[in-house]
Amino acid sequence: MQTFENIGITGFCEEKSHNPDKQFLLFNMYLHLSATPPNEWKDFFSESRRLPRAQLWRKAWIEGDTLVVYCQPEELQQEIEELKEDLSVANQQYRQLQTLRIQRRRLQEQVEQEEACERSLIRQLAQQLRF
Repeated sequence: MQTFENIGITGFCEEKSHNPDKQFLLFNMYLHLSATPPNEWKDFFSESRRLPRAQLWRKAWIEGDTLVVYCQPEELQQEIEELKEDLSVANQQYRQLQTLRIQRRRLQEQVEQEEACERSLIRQLAQQLRF
């Protein structure tokens, strides 16, 4: 298993950012991420965003290797600060998931080794029996 590097915001994507509905002053503001997150990581990020922690709470989601925030341009810096917390939570939870998977795999390998030893003992016994 590859080691997981924390995913963070690395920059602003001017060329993708746009106003999807001219009736509103809210833009889809695209932020570059350090990597394309795995699906489980995306789930952890979405879960951390589920409950608002501030009075002004904007929608945010992952698209490939970008994080999209639906906000007014002047709100973006404040949104980035709040998103850093959500990224940190997703990184921590994903790392915990990886640790649990490694532990489960080691336990499974141990069980398989013990079963192989049992099979070997039974095989040896079977060869020694005389009828």
